[in-house]
Amino acid sequence: MKKSFFAISIISLLLLLFSCNSDFKVTYLEICPAQLTTTVGDTVQMTFSIVYEGGDFNDPNLIQVAWSSSDDAIVAVSDSGKIVTNATGMADITVTCENMSSTCSVTVTEEETPKPTETEATQN
Repeated sequence: MKKSFFAISIISLLLLLFSCNSDFKVTYLEICPAQLTTTVGDTVQMTFSIVYEGGDFNDPNLIQVAWSSSDDAIVAVSDSGKIVTNATGMADITVTCENMSSTCSVTVTEEETPKPTETEATQN
């Protein structure tokens, strides 16, 4: 029982210490990738790198960020940074922490239909 309480206390303390708040100033935030071309129906997990004043801490499970899309009809993004492409077009995915943000430009195209080979074309 004491070990469980201790573990929960440590996790809670880490969450409190490394959450985006005024105690830790974000000096650098970068989304990965910065540009992406994909097809309709794809899903991609976006990631980010972050540096706090005094060093970096890059565990996305302990850092509170906000994800957003400039056009959910083209590309939707979850709270964890997973994008789903819904239609062709372009949209920006942005990750924000404190006063810093970083954006990925996403281009969504139709899935290419393979052209029939010469043999397949003559068989039809």
